[in-house]
Amino acid sequence: MPFDPELVEAQLALNRIGTTDMPKLAWDALEAGLDGPATRRLAALHFPTFFQVREILPKVLDEWHLKQIPKADAALRLAKRRAREILQSNEDPLKHANDFFHLWVEADFCKELSNYGELDEEVYRVRHSGQTDNQIRPWILEKLKALAAV
Repeated sequence: MPFDPELVEAQLALNRIGTTDMPKLAWDALEAGLDGPATRRLAALHFPTFFQVREILPKVLDEWHLKQIPKADAALRLAKRRAREILQSNEDPLKHANDFFHLWVEADFCKELSNYGELDEEVYRVRHSGQTDNQIRPWILEKLKALAAV
């Protein structure tokens, strides 16, 4: 997968990249033309520890022209990306109602995702009020379109 700076910023903010995955990320950055002493040092590590990564990460972020972003911004960025993926795949959106819950939790229940974090619970309540899946799908699609457009 090509190096995507916006995705990397978001994943780092939510601690979704493990320390042992950081050398691979550095390789991807090198392939994308982002080079520097810290990047090469990170790429050379084999099963780095948390402390090794923590020591070098600020220099790596500088070399990659990345910034540390708030968790809420990161979660919203990833949620928008996920909503677009669901819409483009033409998969049943009901199967993905729970996709946003973990992002919401990881971002400390941020207000930016409050309308999506419990989407699966809303679907459950609406189903038990008597609506069919065919009636719920358009509603969920509109919510996903709204999220993708934010």
